[in-house]
Amino acid sequence: MPDKHGRRDGAARQLALGLANPAPRYRREDFCLAESNAAAAQTAFGFADSPEPALAICGPEGAGKSHLAQIVADAAGVARRSGQEIEAAIADAGALAVVDDVDAIADPKRLFALIEHRRARGLKLVLAGRGRPADWARGLRDLATRLEAMTRASLDEPDEALMRVVIDQRFRDRQWRATNGVSAYAAPRLPRTFAAAEAFVEAAGAEAIAIGGAINLAVARKVIGKLSESETGH
Repeated sequence: MPDKHGRRDGAARQLALGLANPAPRYRREDFCLAESNAAAAQTAFGFADSPEPALAICGPEGAGKSHLAQIVADAAGVARRSGQEIEAAIADAGALAVVDDVDAIADPKRLFALIEHRRARGLKLVLAGRGRPADWARGLRDLATRLEAMTRASLDEPDEALMRVVIDQRFRDRQWRATNGVSAYAAPRLPRTFAAAEAFVEAAGAEAIAIGGAINLAVARKVIGKLSESETGH
């Protein structure tokens, strides 16, 4: 709580300093592994050394697609490009290219050109994006065929175990300390989505700052109640 001079305690000051989202850490050891995403992760981890020519990493927002793409890029010693760098990716002559956010590529013909360029030269390619690979084709049939033929690492919305891991990881990413039991309390009471986990972490941090205290079970209960009310419109 604030003292007589209006200063917050150490826990609240720590939260306030870390309120802005930090740059994500995309190291392999930071990837939130659980049973629900283990198969996709192992497919991505082993891709650089596999004989497969192309990999599509897909799934919902916040599922870890960029994280997996960066792990593959790091294993091969190459840069992870964005979908906005499609021309540079087409010109890249490296043995492996990694392109993220391909769902945002407005012209599917450019994505098709990238795939064909690397396919004709026997060069490996990793694409990552939201949704299903078929959606990235935007109705271009030949592109959809190429995308569907790729090895796939599909990330789904989290189960309860992964929700707990993700919540704890998001707190650590922000260097916020949550007391024991917060993620275990929140996970079964939130919608099973990465967006819900992110919303809970942000709201818990904001609530702790507002009351000048720690992220504890009382804060978690209050935040869950508010989020539930906002979902029902009451």
